[in-house]
Formats: sequence, structure tokens, C-alpha cells
Amino acid sequence: MKELIIKILHHLLGYERYLRIFSIFKIVTLRLDKRKADFLYFNKLMDENATIIVVGACTGITTIPLAQNKLKRNVFAYEPLSSNYKVLTKIVNHYKLFNVRTFNLGLADISEQKEMILPVIRGVKKQGMAHVKDTSILLYNEGLSESVKFDCLDNRPELKDIKIAGIKVVAENFEFQVFEGAKKIIEHNRPIIYCELWANEKRKQVLELIMKYNYEVFYRKHNQLKLFNKDDYSGKNFFFKPKYE
Repeated sequence: MKELIIKILHHLLGYERYLRIFSIFKIVTLRLDKRKADFLYFNKLMDENATIIVVGACTGITTIPLAQNKLKRNVFAYEPLSSNYKVLTKIVNHYKLFNVRTFNLGLADISEQKEMILPVIRGVKKQGMAHVKDTSILLYNEGLSESVKFDCLDNRPELKDIKIAGIKVVAENFEFQVFEGAKKIIEHNRPIIYCELWANEKRKQVLELIMKYNYEVFYRKHNQLKLFNKDDYSGKNFFFKPKYE
């Protein structure tokens, strides 16, 4: 039923307009969404003058709250999929956020073109499930394909000589490559990192890599951070904090 309603709205409003309206609604009601409680906690961890990187900004639902009413903050938002990026820029302009810079770019461990999939399920485009085409992803590979430019965070000229306080990563099972391409930024800046990880072998690889960067892994429980133990936590939201700081 949900897909049918969304499909009708896509038809009546047009896909892009639907995404704009949907995104603004989600931004306005974000504090009511229990699924975003961990992200909101991350937002509170950031100082008022923090510079934050958003990897996988999608249509801006979490990018906007990081910058809104925080004029001393700077947010660098990266979104690879062209349809999502188009809406992201319109949302940023809608909120008149001059402290957000957007980039139509994917992030990885190497600079190259990669194929991305925008899943289409029962006739509905799933913008939040767009992912890099990869052998590790066995589901939701039917949809629209797009060739996208990818680069490493460590290569990005806009980040040169800028102190990074926080990084938010949602990369749909491509997080390991993102962090491999951000080694210098992470080791030099020691930012707090908020990351969503699927419960699979890639999660283990990401956590091992992050710990090699001299970080500890946490999850939120009772509104405070607890050291991660796989026997105690089955969720997907993680906080990475540098050791000894």
C-alpha cells in the first residue's frame, strides 16, 4: 500500500517535486522520528563552529539540521546520484544556507567512474537505497543505472587546510572504501564520526579499519555512548571517537 501511494504521488507531483516536498516534511518533523535519534545525538556532539563532512547526503534531510541556525558551522555535503543531488541543492537553497557546500560526487578509495543503482521496487524509485553496484550487494539491484564520478576525501582541494570536527557517513555498504580514502583526513583531524553500517562482513572490515586509525567504537544507549560489544548491540548506528581525547 505504501509503495502504491508513493507511486501515485510520483505521478501526480513528478519525481523531483515529490522528493523536495518529502524532504522538507522530514526535516521539519525530524525530532519526532525515533529512527533519527542517534543522528540528533551526533548533531549535539558537534560544536557550534564545527566543520562537518556529510558523505551520502541524499536529498539533505540530515544535512540541513547540521547547518540550520548554526551560522558558524560549515558543512561539506557529498551526494553521488544526480537526481538526489539536484534536490539536495534545491533544499539547501530553500533554507538559504550559505554555510553548506554541495558536491555531486561519490567518495571511495580511488578516483574513478563507478556504476550506481537507483533501485526501483514495485514501480517506485527508492532514493535512499541508491548504492554502488558491487558483488557484495545481492538485493535491490534492479533499477536505474548511472555512471558516477568518485574521488577520495584525502584528494579533495576544498578540504585542504580545514580542520574537520565531524564526519557523517551513509554509503550503503560502501563505507570501507570511503574510510580507506579518508585516512589522512581522519588521522590528521581526529574527527568524531557517525556511521550507519549493515550487519554483514563489511561491518567487521570497517570496524577493524577504524580501530587501526586508533579509534574506539561506540553506540548510543540511554542517551549516552557505550563501548561497542557485538553481543550487546544489534543496531546499525555507530559512533567512532579517537582514543585518548
